[in-house]
Amino acid sequence: LLGPAGPLVNGYDSDAEGLARRDDGRLYASFEGYHRVWTWRGDGGEAAWLPRHPDFKILQNNSGLEALAIAPDGALYTLPELSGSYSRPFPVYRYAEGEWQVAGQVERDGEWLPVGADFDDRGRLHLLWRHFAGYGFSTRVTRHEMTGHVWPGELLYETGALTHGNLEGLSLWRDPEGRLRAVMVSDDNFKG
Repeated sequence: LLGPAGPLVNGYDSDAEGLARRDDGRLYASFEGYHRVWTWRGDGGEAAWLPRHPDFKILQNNSGLEALAIAPDGALYTLPELSGSYSRPFPVYRYAEGEWQVAGQVERDGEWLPVGADFDDRGRLHLLWRHFAGYGFSTRVTRHEMTGHVWPGELLYETGALTHGNLEGLSLWRDPEGRLRAVMVSDDNFKG
């Protein structure tokens, strides 16, 4: 990745996790090391910073802005990989009109962590979750109606450990028959 100043970004600053593409081709990436969101024109132009929410400065190390998605209205949504406590919900941040706000929260379920996000064509937020049991990853996909302060999730898909690798990315679309489809991508953790 090229940073705003031009040189390649590496080390702690380079841990890009979430990726979202606007209809006009503009790209956005969220980072979990140094917690931030950058944007690039679709032609691969220079990176630019989005403003940071004050909470981004206090997110846990290596557990920051893992998931990123663009809603049908063009707003960006992100949430951290860790909430800080098993009893604390995950805050969901919304970026629109030049600023971030906490739009709502998603309840935490034990050691399940949100790692990917996307919206369907009806404007419903879907989250990809993972759980590491010490010997392999389990996966979940939930759908969230974004009403009220806490957005409950409907479980759509769940696997046991070792069904897939470390799934961390989610993309949704409708096929020609009108069925909602999901593609998930795995982080190979440099074992590819």
